[in-house]
Amino acid sequence: MGELARPEGYRGGEEVRAPRPSAAPGELPACFDWRAPPGPGLPSQGLVTKDLNQHIPRYCGSCWAHGALSALADRIKILRKGAWPDINLSVQVLLNCAKKVAGTCHGGSAGGVYQWVYDNGIPEDTCQEYVARDGLCTAENTCRDCSWPPPPGPRNCWAKPEGQFPRHFISEYGKVSGEEAMLAEVFHRGPIACEVDANPLVNFTGGEVLVPPADYESEANHIVSVAGWGVSEEGEKYWVVRNSWGTYWADGGWFRLQRGTNALQIEANCHWAVPEPNDSYDRGAEEPLSCAAPVPVGESDALLNDGAGAVAAT
Repeated sequence: MGELARPEGYRGGEEVRAPRPSAAPGELPACFDWRAPPGPGLPSQGLVTKDLNQHIPRYCGSCWAHGALSALADRIKILRKGAWPDINLSVQVLLNCAKKVAGTCHGGSAGGVYQWVYDNGIPEDTCQEYVARDGLCTAENTCRDCSWPPPPGPRNCWAKPEGQFPRHFISEYGKVSGEEAMLAEVFHRGPIACEVDANPLVNFTGGEVLVPPADYESEANHIVSVAGWGVSEEGEKYWVVRNSWGTYWADGGWFRLQRGTNALQIEANCHWAVPEPNDSYDRGAEEPLSCAAPVPVGESDALLNDGAGAVAAT
């Protein structure tokens, strides 16, 4: 299998405006995971967005788009401090409009994704759902709406005008490689998109740290996102990695891969992007809602009974 490609429009460069993150030896924690980040002011449920599946409704070699946009959407969620609702970005828009820069269903580049998003901005997935097929770049294939009737009636869809939907831009993008630089980048700014050898992943079922055989000769052919790291009970250092093969693969769509050895080429070629905030980040209720706090299951009956007793007493 091979899902990496370098489209002719990909410049292969970087747009770096600020100093890159760094960390002194021993400064970073032994374990860190954006799925459950510790720290004041951060939600306990974690700061990653939804898991994806590039293989449905049909096979499409778009790992480059899924890995890059998952990492970017996670970074947007981090900037928004987990505010509801999540902002999820449209992979299909890349397949429709970024073929000459980022890639197609036959392969692509995470760096090309970030170059295209830097230049053009990326709509959200509610503008354009994933159909796992290269499409034409039209206004309707960038953001659309449809109306009655449903199939098999006549199709009634149209393009949403520019300005009536958000495009999400990035202010910087670049490359990172090597364990120490990756640790600092992930810790300080969020998940990154990394190339990897997917051949050993195909039949991997999870439940353990993936440690390739010492004599295995790896070659990158796939892109995933790295969202953290840790150390197993056996003392094996690992990366926390998100794949794009659905939640039925491995550990709910994620896996742990040996860290510090460039296992499966995971530490050789990674990409990052810095989101550029926009007005759509603030999309919660305009006024604070006065709602009841959630009650854990098992306690709700007692709460209702106490309330009923209080009413009866009056």
